[in-house]
Amino acid sequence: MKRTALLREAARAFSARGYHDTSLDDVAKTLGVTKPALYYYVTNKQEILFECHMLAQDLGNVAYDYAMEHGKTGRDRIVLVCRRYIELITGEIGSCAVLSEFAALEPKNRAVIARRRDDFQKKFSELIADGMKDGSIREADPRMTVFFFMGAINWMTQWFRPDGDMSGEGIARVFSDLLEHALKPQ
Repeated sequence: MKRTALLREAARAFSARGYHDTSLDDVAKTLGVTKPALYYYVTNKQEILFECHMLAQDLGNVAYDYAMEHGKTGRDRIVLVCRRYIELITGEIGSCAVLSEFAALEPKNRAVIARRRDDFQKKFSELIADGMKDGSIREADPRMTVFFFMGAINWMTQWFRPDGDMSGEGIARVFSDLLEHALKPQ
């Protein structure tokens, strides 16, 4: 639980100042602990960044599983993935701007995250194909549809703030509504 709290606060600090401009001293100060206390939970700043990305990927899997359990059609499931994922990343991570720091990951960590992203994109594409088969989604290029959705999510990292004028749940409702209407059969 303490490690999760550390990751959340570090994500907020990285989001506020940027990964490269945030030191472990800054993270320790934000948490109200000493820098040596941080080393009990993490070995370095890179580990925190990697764990934040891993958490985001885990949340994508949680959203996918939720959609598979509760959705009936391909479109239902895609909309549920979208809504649940946004709710989770804006709630669990607090400020998802840290996710824009993909290039700051060390090469081996970047490869792990890239593989997990590819797996999520493949599952999302399959949902789109399922929706076209069941008639709940208009004919669309699954790959481009994934890019459409992920592009919107990735851009959120630039403007979403937990203390902003719209909550993560509100954004999730708007984004999922837009996606649902974009996919409706004509």
